[in-house]
Amino acid sequence: MTIKTHIKKVVDEFHVMTRACRIVKELSPKNLEFSVIKSVLEATVPFIAIYISALIIDELVGEKNLNVLLLYVLISVGGTALFTVINLLLTKKINVLNTMFVPNVKNYLNNKRYSMDYAMQEDPKYTELHAKIVEIMFITGGGMAAVIRLVCDIVKNLLSLIIALVILFVSSLDTMNAGFSGTSILFLLLTLAVIVSSVVFSAINSKKVSEKEYNLAQNSSTNKYLDYYHYHYMEDDQAGKDIHIFNQRKLIIDEVISKGRLPWMNVLNGRYSLYQKYFGMNVLISTLVGGYAYIYVGLRALAGYISLGDVTKSYASITIIISTINQLFVALSQVKSNNNYLRSFFEFIDAPSKQHTGKQIPEKNNENWVVAFHNVSFRYPNSEEYAVKNVSMKLSSNRRIAVVGMNGSGKTTMIKLLCGLYQPDEGYITLNGKDIREYDHEEYLKLFSLVFQDFKLLALPIGENIATSREYDEEKAWQSIKVAGIDVSVRKLPLKLKQHIYKYVDGDGVDLSGGEEQKLAIARAYYKDSPFIILDEPTASLDPVAEFDIYTRFNELIDKKAAIYISHRLSSCKFCDTINVFDNGKIIQTGSHEMLLQDIGGKYYQLWNAQAQYYR
Repeated sequence: MTIKTHIKKVVDEFHVMTRACRIVKELSPKNLEFSVIKSVLEATVPFIAIYISALIIDELVGEKNLNVLLLYVLISVGGTALFTVINLLLTKKINVLNTMFVPNVKNYLNNKRYSMDYAMQEDPKYTELHAKIVEIMFITGGGMAAVIRLVCDIVKNLLSLIIALVILFVSSLDTMNAGFSGTSILFLLLTLAVIVSSVVFSAINSKKVSEKEYNLAQNSSTNKYLDYYHYHYMEDDQAGKDIHIFNQRKLIIDEVISKGRLPWMNVLNGRYSLYQKYFGMNVLISTLVGGYAYIYVGLRALAGYISLGDVTKSYASITIIISTINQLFVALSQVKSNNNYLRSFFEFIDAPSKQHTGKQIPEKNNENWVVAFHNVSFRYPNSEEYAVKNVSMKLSSNRRIAVVGMNGSGKTTMIKLLCGLYQPDEGYITLNGKDIREYDHEEYLKLFSLVFQDFKLLALPIGENIATSREYDEEKAWQSIKVAGIDVSVRKLPLKLKQHIYKYVDGDGVDLSGGEEQKLAIARAYYKDSPFIILDEPTASLDPVAEFDIYTRFNELIDKKAAIYISHRLSSCKFCDTINVFDNGKIIQTGSHEMLLQDIGGKYYQLWNAQAQYYR
């Protein structure tokens, strides 16, 4: 490797670390500053104690002036007390800031995650990258979680090294003024040679540890297993029934241990072996240097070149030099290793967003909206088959559209394309004649109220869930609940709209049935009051009769909005203006309910007659 290449790599490592420091300051203001101040104090205070001790020793050997000795003792005790108080105050403040730092980093990651394109959120590349970053922080304490510690280690050891070198240099100047003996020169050269050897070994070993430690961590397979079982399955209240009924405990424990914890224990054991192997030599060298320091400083004292106090300073300085050199290279090796994790962090937060930020959407009433698909096709990443193929359809205000078909026929994918969550691979989608990519994505999303079949509610009061806001119109919230058919149940609750759902954050929260959850999700969609309302199989937990009742009432109350009903059930089809039948990603039939029933050989006729008993 050329010197130029080496310098470039060093500069690159420096840039990674400085960028991480900027993010630390953004997420936890003053944390880095307080921590660095604490490190500076920890580096300098020991030398003050060493210097005062040397003065006391020289005074005891020399003049023995009691007043001077008392002054030195008072300075030492007072300085120690002052440092202790400052250190305690800083530690208390830093601990408070550190408590919130990792959660702040996780929030930072989540904000980025949910500002990504929806397709990127589902991309395994980014989901695995996110899991890896979180694992590194919570299990190894690395990544962003290690930045402050590493900066402080470098500051503390570098400052200690500089001060120790200055003290040793000043002491050497005094010796040179007094004259050297050949023996003293020999021991000085030997000491310097051993120090240089220690530096070389530290540099080489630190580099090896950095590379091997990172490779060990990369081979860890804990992401999928620990993350899934600890943070998803085991935390799911619904899973508790299955765990007990099917006696899944042993299976889960075996799975977590064999494929999660054991690989990670291998990583930890491998890391420990590395430190034993490569840093054991550094300990041996440090011991040898300590011996040389004793002999060298002792000979200088016997020759009368230095005082007993100088012996104390010189020996302490040499010992600190060796110690800090080793610790400094360990810290630098950890920085290099941690920078690899930081690059993963930056790769995630730097992921480009394709969401368009175009023009504002013109104000219109609910009677003048038209969204049209123009020969749209879409494939999921890394898939050769089209999920949607050559779809052309129109959705207009004051119209009811049903999209029906078997599971996996492309219905939900079409809705995600409609909402701009996915971008078509072929064809385009227009809003009132203009490509939706010309409009601001956030503004465009305001046009749609959706209830997906895999919707989620928040562990918040019912009113806030419906309005997705702390401030809401209670009358409008009750109207939305009534439309969804859950007003009677909500009025029976002690706190009504202010009643928390779920017990995650409120022990008095209520657990809802699947059907009740779906009704609240429908109420949330109605409350948003968007010109397009889309129900993507939100009533799967309801029986067909209850589903038909909700759809009928919902249809009567949405006025002149556009409604799109997505289902493999057909309860909404009787009052829809147009029905699009999906199969294998294509629209194979289009028409009204009566028209499609006339096609006895058609897919819709088969689907309807399989369910008709529920809707007659």
